[in-house]
Amino acid sequence: MGRFDGVMISSQYMPKESDEGKMGRFDGVMILTDMDGTLLNSQRQLSRGNQEAARYFMEQGGLFSVATGRAKRAMEYFMPELAINAPAVLFNGSVVYDFEKNAPVWEKPLEEKTAWDFARDMMERFPFLGFEVFLADGEFVARSNPITEKHFVSIRLPLVERPLEKIPQPWVKFNLTGEPEKMGPVAEYAQKKYGEEYFMQFSSPYFYEVMAKGANKGTGAQTVCRIKGIDKGHLYTLGDNLNDKELMECAALSFAPENAAPAIQEIAGRILPHCDNDTLAAAVQVLEGIYPGNL
Repeated sequence: MGRFDGVMISSQYMPKESDEGKMGRFDGVMILTDMDGTLLNSQRQLSRGNQEAARYFMEQGGLFSVATGRAKRAMEYFMPELAINAPAVLFNGSVVYDFEKNAPVWEKPLEEKTAWDFARDMMERFPFLGFEVFLADGEFVARSNPITEKHFVSIRLPLVERPLEKIPQPWVKFNLTGEPEKMGPVAEYAQKKYGEEYFMQFSSPYFYEVMAKGANKGTGAQTVCRIKGIDKGHLYTLGDNLNDKELMECAALSFAPENAAPAIQEIAGRILPHCDNDTLAAAVQVLEGIYPGNL
């Protein structure tokens, strides 16, 4: 038994008969969580403890969803076991998607001509780069490398390699991939030449992600709040990596697991157990103290 014993006690996450007819303790409260390294464990699996915590939070009136860099189809893999009741922030904030309606409710695509010019320039200048191109409902690889190949295996999607000129537009995000020691000059060049046109950030040392200006997890989270009528004073977010910075900063209180990048731990309001130890369940326990309700 560890120091976070009790997080996975299933009775804690089941509705109680005494709750019937009462307001839920989490009415008007929203949780948005990153997936990889936060909601999912290190094996990219969804634990029973986190499933039960999400279910309990929603049964008590809360709104729960994800804010992820994953594509729509990579998110769909988890939908049979992951219950959400609010739109999801996908592609690092380029798309807000309502899985109940099976439709996007907000999108920030890349401008077609400038996106083409950017892609061609980067591919020619850095021939080692893997180049992943994401549409709102599809994904292609303009050039593969070992990082991209491993990435598509990990997100359980087929790697469809296609020449840049044959990839349909509009695009919502690029992933530039490579070994960490080579990615610094990539980011430096991209920021210097294209920093006024795009929002760009590392999501890990291997991935440099490119979105339209104004698209990030933070703006996506604020969009979900507006859609659902949630005051940002009752928004709680979880994240572990550099692309979660804006998500963490827009919340009333943000949480990071013990495995989070140091820069994210520094801005988090609370450090929670490692993603292998039910981080979401621990966050819900914290919120029970903030919203004691009538239980």
